Amino acid sequence: MRLAGKVAIVTGGGSGIGRGIVLAMARQGADVAIPDIQVMNAEKVAEEVKGLGRKCVPMRTDVTSAADVKTMVDRIRETFGKIDVLVNNAGMAAPPGMPFTNNTEDDWDRTFAINTKSVFLTSKAIAPHFIERKAGRIINIASIAGPLAATTMPAYSVAKGGVITFTRVVAKELAPHGITVNAICPGVLYTDFWQKLAAHIASTNPAFAGMTPRQVFEKRVSDIVPMKCEQTPEDIGHAAVFLASDEARYITGQALNVDGGCVMW
Repeated sequence: MRLAGKVAIVTGGGSGIGRGIVLAMARQGADVAIPDIQVMNAEKVAEEVKGLGRKCVPMRTDVTSAADVKTMVDRIRETFGKIDVLVNNAGMAAPPGMPFTNNTEDDWDRTFAINTKSVFLTSKAIAPHFIERKAGRIINIASIAGPLAATTMPAYSVAKGGVITFTRVVAKELAPHGITVNAICPGVLYTDFWQKLAAHIASTNPAFAGMTPRQVFEKRVSDIVPMKCEQTPEDIGHAAVFLASDEARYITGQALNVDGGCVMW
């Protein structure tokens, strides 16, 4: 198992991409902590992890609160004795923009707090532990909306672009300590947000008039994904396992697009 003996934190691991990452890591031998604002979701996933024979601690955590984040890190260190991997997955998408003036100040503040500030807070809390151990992996879940400058979701796009830049900044700083910091940029997944975005597109774009949200999603996948098929949370989980493993020991400061070819450099 690629993560045997490792302890991983996956913020927002109670659903969606986070659940896919948690289960992928557990299947590869990691014990997992799941800090999530929706603690009931985290508890359900924790039972799945335990069913795989791994230890798991779910807990309610607001990743936009420095006090909550410190309590979370302290509790996990006390429970497991160490932390090897931090996956900053918790996030949210703002209401659709296009034009960007449709978004409110609150849209931007909440989007940045949950998607970008949270990554700073958790990374700041874990860094001293990793520096002391001269080892550690930080994996930040960004989005292809960052490099693509998505006009349909301006606040989210800018916030995730910030996550990518922050990843590179911290990777440079922590590299001398043997710590790697990378980002994963998922592509198009049929999440709750995508259902809302698809409904917005159907109601505002004549080319999609009369389509259901699912039909809009499938049309967008066909239009913008070269592989012409949707991805799953497990696709992101497999990438996270690799970046957390010893096989990725010399990879840092990178933003890995796991998107079926939407973004090509």
